Amino acid sequence: MKFSIQRDQLLTALQKISSVIEKKHTMEILGNILFETRNQKLTLSGTDLEVGIQINLDAQIDQPGRMTLPTKHILDITKELPNQPMHFNLKPNHWVEIFCSKARFNLVSISADGYPTLPLFDEKNYTYANSDRLSEMISKTEFAVSTDATRYHLNGVYFEVLPNSLVRMTATDGHRLSYIDHEVFTKPIDLKRGVVIPSKGLSELHKMIQGTKNIGIAFEKGYLYAKTEQAYLFIRLIEADYPDYRQVIPQNLDKAVRLRREDLLGALKRVSLLAHEKSKGVKLSIQDGVLAVASSNPDMGEARDEISLSYQGETFEIGFNAKYILDCLEVMKEEEIEFNFKDKTKPGLIQSAAHKNHCYVIMPMRL
Repeated sequence: MKFSIQRDQLLTALQKISSVIEKKHTMEILGNILFETRNQKLTLSGTDLEVGIQINLDAQIDQPGRMTLPTKHILDITKELPNQPMHFNLKPNHWVEIFCSKARFNLVSISADGYPTLPLFDEKNYTYANSDRLSEMISKTEFAVSTDATRYHLNGVYFEVLPNSLVRMTATDGHRLSYIDHEVFTKPIDLKRGVVIPSKGLSELHKMIQGTKNIGIAFEKGYLYAKTEQAYLFIRLIEADYPDYRQVIPQNLDKAVRLRREDLLGALKRVSLLAHEKSKGVKLSIQDGVLAVASSNPDMGEARDEISLSYQGETFEIGFNAKYILDCLEVMKEEEIEFNFKDKTKPGLIQSAAHKNHCYVIMPMRL
């Protein structure tokens, strides 16, 4: 195998693929990137068997073939080279010669024969999705995914098709829940029941979307497949039933305050500086025209801030984990939000004042 490729072009691809590859792997070859030629293009592939990515690049192919290179070494080498053509030559005994300008390297590689077989991406039945809308849905849900390995079924985002061509994505860790509805696909997709997309795969899909207008999506036999003009991605879905999240969405919330998102964001950031390090507990006190945010920590002191708002009703107090509210406010872009309550034992609900397609449910805490 013998080929040449521009350094910057290769570096961008290597950086995308390296994020998929685990530093600790069960098979040595999974620590390598597969290089192969297809239809006069250079194809790079990387996988941890749960998520895989394949990128097609323009290159000068002098001799077709297949080889693998250790991810860390080829990435480190490429980073330090000037933006000039890099020349690769696979020699006997799986040594790979690399030279660029006056720099030369000889790397030990592993035979490509042992690399896992990747799916035939071109044969999938893709439906195209609006990249901006799909990206927004990921941003507004992935932060709420559970990281508790014992709750495997919550370690991803639940993806389901709703009536009227809508798609819903939902994430929860048991303390908060975020869901968003959007019309994403150019035509109805064939998905009879909801699926759970693992957090790592969703993160890679989010990166892949950036800079594109549309992205092809397909679901087949426990996998999600995605494609852009230059790249393919596969994600192994979580084989578990997602809980009935609708049961925790609060109903009949009779107290509502409308305020500027930036006002609440700023107050929470300031007041949480003196909140307890683990619980991050803050108390919200609502009365006519004022929302007070307060924290108290015996080891550090107390903090309080006030936000003016239009509210007329009974005085009301409730405690929350400040981090959970901040996480939601950070991904929302709307200027005005609504915060809805029932009582201090029931979950609160945050949503945009103008658009109701994104809802964030947060459990209260006792302070």
